[in-house]
Amino acid sequence: MTTSGQPEGQFGQEYIKFLATKYLRNWYWFVLTLLVSMVGMFAYLTTLKYTYSAQASILIKEDDRMGGSSKQDLMEELDMFGSKKQVENEMEVIKSYKLAEKVVDDLGLDIIYSYKDRWRIRDIYRDAPIIVKVLKPVLEESAYNNPFNVSISASSATFEGINCPYGKPTQTPIGLVIITKRPSAPPKHKEIQVSMLHREGVIKSFAKGLRVTQPNKMASVLFLTMEDNAPDRAVAYLDRLIYFYELLSLQDKNRVAANTLRFVEDRLGIISRELTSVEGDIQRYKTNSGIVDLSSESTLFLDKVKENDAQLSQVNIQLGTLREIETYLASKVDARVVTPATVGLDSPTLTALVGNLLELESQREKLIRTVPEKSVPIETIDDQIRTTKRNIADNVLTLRRILVSTQGSLQTTNKRIESTIRTIPQKERQLLDISRQASIKGNLYNYLLQKREETAMSFASTVSDLRVIDDAQAEPSPVKPVKRDYYLVAFLIGLLLPVLVLWLLDYFNNKISRKSQIEDATDAPIIGEVIQSTDAASPLEVTAKSRSLLSEQIRALRTNIQFFNPDGGAKQTILVTSSISGEGKSFISLNLGASLAIADKKVVMLELDMRKPKLHRYIKEASPVGLSSYLSGQATLDEIIKPVPGYDNLFFIPCGILPPNPSELISGDKMRYLFENLHEHFDVVIADTPPVGLVTDANILAKYATMTLYIVRHMYTGKGFLKNVDTLYKEKRFPNMCLVINGIDVKKDFEYNYGYGYDAGYGYMYRSTYGEDDNALTKAKRVAKKGLGFDFWTRK
Repeated sequence: MTTSGQPEGQFGQEYIKFLATKYLRNWYWFVLTLLVSMVGMFAYLTTLKYTYSAQASILIKEDDRMGGSSKQDLMEELDMFGSKKQVENEMEVIKSYKLAEKVVDDLGLDIIYSYKDRWRIRDIYRDAPIIVKVLKPVLEESAYNNPFNVSISASSATFEGINCPYGKPTQTPIGLVIITKRPSAPPKHKEIQVSMLHREGVIKSFAKGLRVTQPNKMASVLFLTMEDNAPDRAVAYLDRLIYFYELLSLQDKNRVAANTLRFVEDRLGIISRELTSVEGDIQRYKTNSGIVDLSSESTLFLDKVKENDAQLSQVNIQLGTLREIETYLASKVDARVVTPATVGLDSPTLTALVGNLLELESQREKLIRTVPEKSVPIETIDDQIRTTKRNIADNVLTLRRILVSTQGSLQTTNKRIESTIRTIPQKERQLLDISRQASIKGNLYNYLLQKREETAMSFASTVSDLRVIDDAQAEPSPVKPVKRDYYLVAFLIGLLLPVLVLWLLDYFNNKISRKSQIEDATDAPIIGEVIQSTDAASPLEVTAKSRSLLSEQIRALRTNIQFFNPDGGAKQTILVTSSISGEGKSFISLNLGASLAIADKKVVMLELDMRKPKLHRYIKEASPVGLSSYLSGQATLDEIIKPVPGYDNLFFIPCGILPPNPSELISGDKMRYLFENLHEHFDVVIADTPPVGLVTDANILAKYATMTLYIVRHMYTGKGFLKNVDTLYKEKRFPNMCLVINGIDVKKDFEYNYGYGYDAGYGYMYRSTYGEDDNALTKAKRVAKKGLGFDFWTRK
């Protein structure tokens, strides 16, 4: 019995060998499950939709801003119309829900076209013979994700039995639709299936399915990959996605210019009306006062004041722009706020900083749709926005001080000129004032016209930061399903399923299946091992001429038993018992008795199992007179002893009529007298007793025995009985108790298969002729030492 605490050696080397041999022995189950799993996987793969991959590559351009020192170079360096792209942020923008929504709506990707190709459903897109546009979808859930059959003809399509003329709204199971024929589609598809999907689900699916990668972190090249059941649909999605991304990029870059242009247009409208009004005032004043024109002196004064007024107007415009910028800075960071115009500012640095701020806010607006507000990209942009705002505020403060100083100087000059103008006659002075207002409005009008042209030119010169390197192309072969992986899974299933089943059968098997289980559970010695008998009609297999494996095992058992009779002359009483009925007590008793008789021992066998006797049936001796008759005083000893036919030294005492009180009969003095008398006439008495796990008969008879054979049957005796066997052995309830493993099926246990398979096939006859005595002697010595507690030959 093992003392390591490891239950039954379940994870030991022997157990692993047992499982391995068991799996090899059941190889046909592995072949069958592998065949079924591989064929099943092949059938499953024929039903799966193919998935294709399409890829495009784009470049996020970075302009060269290192050369030049002109005003335009400085403005470009500070990024007036768009800052340098952060590639990581642009990757998030490309994967955004907003862009996916535009593409899905533009291409109508919520409508799926497919056809049946044998066992597989294939999706089509550009090859679809029709285009279905849903004008008003129905609200029923059954209209979504369900394929509807559509038949194609020259003038109409039949949608689930409903005739739908091309180009005309028709009510169908999915709603009010317009079906148009696609002229470029091949005419091979006359029957297709149309499915309507939930728009939001389709948008999310495409947004999540798009993969945007960089070849390395320093590169500005992006690879866009999309997988879809229809390769041309994946290509169309990528091409349209790139188009809308480029359009969005241009709109963001032109936002400052657009606001400036709107501001200039508004101011031009106001100045134009004011200029028209002033010019009318001049004409009316000349008519009413009779003045034709100003004198040369007044004209000279007017020229001086016009130049000063023009400069003052430009300063006032710049101060107004600064006020708008300050108001914008004080607002929340929200790109939806109308951005300030930078028209009139003579500071390229400030103009570029404002443009950079607007670009950062635009990027934040795009990112917030795809990433959480507390994410690293958003926090990075927020830090850049705060830094840019501080720089703008510092520049505004500096520029305001300069402009206020210039404004005061120009206003002083105006006052000096106006004091000189007062010396001119009143009528001419009034005309001069009106002309001066007209000059101011005219100069301002011309200035705004110039700015409008400059802003319009900025629109024309704006180019996208995006450059398409490779247009979208689809792989000709599907990327999914990867048949190799599926067949590998099928192979593993076919391999592991029988492994698991066989392991579970062994794990939940509560019967003794291996010798090692007995050795782990009890210290009782195993004195013999007997294979399963193949002749159920004739249980008595040991004869003088038999050379079967079973006969040799019984002879080995006989040899081992002789070593439990150290002086060799004493009479032996061998008690044979087991845990439950059916473990082979009678079979072992009969064949062991025959083997001892052949070895010139005079043997008598007692059928002491008076509840369920079997020994008399094996011998085919049914006699009403037996042990029960003798123990009850109805027969003498000579009357109950029967010879066994074919064996000179083998005798048999049947149980006779089954008594109602067998325990009382065997516990009387008659039983003691019986054994005493038998020992006078026989060398060996074999007592075939009832199982100890059911009745106490064997315990009563133990006092008459010199040795006990406890029978354990392979794949029959429960593992739970071994604990009781170990208790009986340790408490010495039976004298010289040894175990015999009976009924071994060499086909079901690797230990016995390995040990006996070779002997039965080839080496057994050789060993039984030449080597039996040596092998049996060695084994007998080992078993006897374990049973007696010392070596009989050396007395140690």
